[in-house]
Amino acid sequence: MVFQQFFLDGLGCASYLVGDETAGVAAVIDPQRDVREYLAAAEAHGLHIAHIIETHLHADHVSGATELAARTGASIHIHPAAQAAFPHQPFADGDTLPIGSVTLTARHTPGHTPESITLLISDTTRSEENW
Repeated sequence: MVFQQFFLDGLGCASYLVGDETAGVAAVIDPQRDVREYLAAAEAHGLHIAHIIETHLHADHVSGATELAARTGASIHIHPAAQAAFPHQPFADGDTLPIGSVTLTARHTPGHTPESITLLISDTTRSEENW
């Protein structure tokens, strides 16, 4: 399993690349505006970015989700409460997203924003339990 954090100094925003090298597939979580780092990291690990997950709408900074989707063909996933105007797939409480042997499970955790989700990650090569 690939799990790489990207941190945007100044704004204090974290984003992640999660993937399965054997399957060659990955997801980016909360991409920042400049998507080049994700593209480079995915290439370095031999991964294709197939999914983008927004844990909430980002009013405090510009997301790179739509650009990353345009460059990779990845689908964007966000909680239905976001009422997002961009093309996306709903990702509600309890929904799962398989990425090879890695599974991402959405938990609706409103608070920061009404549509906020938290992700549980499991790598079935290690255990069925969340990591």
